[in-house]
Amino acid sequence: MKTKLISTLVAGLIVISPATHANYFKDDFSWGFDTRIWSARSGDNGSPFGCEFTPGMINPSQHGITLSLSEGACAELQSNHFYSFGKVQGSVKSGNIAGTVSSIFTYTSWWDSPGRAWQEIDIELLPSLGNVVHTNVIYQPQGGTYQSWEEDIDLSQFGLDYRENLLTIGFDWSSSSIRWYLFDSQGNEKTIRVMYKDNGDGVIANNEIPSYAWPIDKTKIMINQWNGDNSTQGNYFPGQYYGSPSWAYYDFIEYIPH
Repeated sequence: MKTKLISTLVAGLIVISPATHANYFKDDFSWGFDTRIWSARSGDNGSPFGCEFTPGMINPSQHGITLSLSEGACAELQSNHFYSFGKVQGSVKSGNIAGTVSSIFTYTSWWDSPGRAWQEIDIELLPSLGNVVHTNVIYQPQGGTYQSWEEDIDLSQFGLDYRENLLTIGFDWSSSSIRWYLFDSQGNEKTIRVMYKDNGDGVIANNEIPSYAWPIDKTKIMINQWNGDNSTQGNYFPGQYYGSPSWAYYDFIEYIPH
């Protein structure tokens, strides 16, 4: 992907935009997704997923893209390349169908590289929980124990409802912290959660993740819309699904490397 050199002269200093970085991207999904950035997923993830990812469920428009869900078929885009520390952000609106998930997240695991741990950072909208954003960090070594650090954040306190209007949201991932943020109804950036890598003092605080579990490997960036399979695990996450079609609309996705 070609990058654009943009600079501004401010008080004698040249300020270079993020677009100059080789790994930077922003896709506003005009008439579909940029195939230099994304690939449409085909296949089934198994339980608790109750649908098969199908490229035909990705619906383009003049600006923005809709991931649809119906009759056992759902949609996912995965980045073609792997990315390191930086900001992942986007603008999304979702249908209000219980048992579904609309997400922006990073993911890598042993499927990408043998022996690599599962490492994931999540932004997920789950109508079963109401007007909240589900944030999470996941870690599991290959063949080892699954761990996660979850927190649900009520969007109403920011004057937002993802079921009614676009939600602009993201996370900033570094070697020592993960900060989730959104833009409130006044357009102001608000930090909604921060998790830190364990500082080594011998105590794991509520806002810390053990150093062994900190996501460090280069990762794919993904968006998807799917429904649960009503198994025990599916009923826990993402909740009971009753069969109605759903959708998730994405206005843009942007990655800003550090």
